Parts: sequence; C-alpha cells; structure tokens
Amino acid sequence: MRKCSAIFLLAMLVLWPRQPMAEERTETSRAMRDAFAVLLELSSGGQKPDEDGSADIYYSIADDPKAPRLVTRLELGGDPCVARTFAALQFPGKWASLFVATTGLSAITSAVAYASVDDLIAERDPIPVLDPRAQQVVLTGTGLYCASRFALGHEGNAEPECRDRIDFAMMDAEQVHRGRAAMAVIANTCNVASLRQ
Repeated sequence: MRKCSAIFLLAMLVLWPRQPMAEERTETSRAMRDAFAVLLELSSGGQKPDEDGSADIYYSIADDPKAPRLVTRLELGGDPCVARTFAALQFPGKWASLFVATTGLSAITSAVAYASVDDLIAERDPIPVLDPRAQQVVLTGTGLYCASRFALGHEGNAEPECRDRIDFAMMDAEQVHRGRAAMAVIANTCNVASLRQ
C-alpha cells in the first residue's frame, strides 16, 4: 500500500504542471507592462514610468501650465494578457475626470500594418506587421479595449465604451524597436498568431 502511495505521489509530482518561478513571473510582468505601454501610447518618446510594486505610473509631459495633466496607472491582473489602467485627467482649476479601462490582448484576431499614414487612412495596401516597411500597426478583436469615464465634479458619468481596434506607430528607430519587442512578447505570452506573420 505504501509503495502504491509513493508511486502515486511521484507520478503527481512529475505530471503536475510546473508553475512559473517568481523570477519568471516578474520578467513576464515587466515585459507585458512595457508592451501594453507601447500599444496604449503611454511610453511615447521613450518615457519611463514610476514603478509602484507590480504597477507602472505614467505622467503627461506638458510645458504649458494651462495644459491638462494626465496621470495613468497601469497594472496587470492574474492574466498577464489583461491590463487595467486608471487615468486621471485634470484641467487647471477644474475637477478631474477618472478613466478606468481594460485591455485584453487575447482578444486580438487580426493584425495588419501599413507603410504610411496615408495608406492607413485609406486602408489600402495592408502589409504584414513584420514587414520592414511597416510604420502603422492595427490590431483588431472584439472588445479589445473597454473604458468608462467618471467625473469627479458635476458633469455626470459617461456610459462604458468598447472598441475593437488599437493602433500604434513605428515611425522611427526607437518606435520600431519598442513596437517589435511588444509584438514579440504579446505573440508568445498571449498566443497571438497574427503577430508572428
């Protein structure tokens, strides 16, 4: 009986799915947060976030004191392919508005690119996202991005809105580097086949 129990326990240890080590989870979380920042255009100009545990905080850059300020907190849930963002937008002397959004990258069903902004606007001559000519990338999928706005003043709250498309640019060398890195980690982590083409 003891021998059977030992064999059973050994089989369970061998067959039990290996859980990611803490270091692996941390690396995946960092890479996925960077990828989300690229897609949501939080890291434009190579802006680095302030880290708050497993979340990143981005601040808008504005030289004009009359310009609105935006603070965005990005964090991952239990699924590394789903991110939540909390953003507060405030105009000087006015109440802030709070935006809460969810982005689910497993919903991506297609990914195409265009060689120019004109091609993007006209939706002509789409090319693969890994084509060296790719300058504008379009990701689509049902319910890819959903957001709600909550006004802290008296303006009232807006109904939740969902969109099925995310666009991002790869115009210069830095954007190309960040964009390709983002697509690679999303393709592998979220099993998005259209980003491998």
